[in-house]
Amino acid sequence: MSQRLERKLSLLDRTNLRLHVTQCRDCTNFARQLPEIGKAVRAFASHDPDSKDIK
Repeated sequence: MSQRLERKLSLLDRTNLRLHVTQCRDCTNFARQLPEIGKAVRAFASHDPDSKDIK
């Protein structure tokens, strides 16, 4: 699933991924969580480690 974020998948790869995700509960949940994970990673990456502001 992470490869789809890193590169354009072929039609066959996209089809196989969709088929797998529809049958795999763990991957379905992970796919739903990806946007929030991305937000958290971006927020962490932009955090100033010298800042005294803890949120």
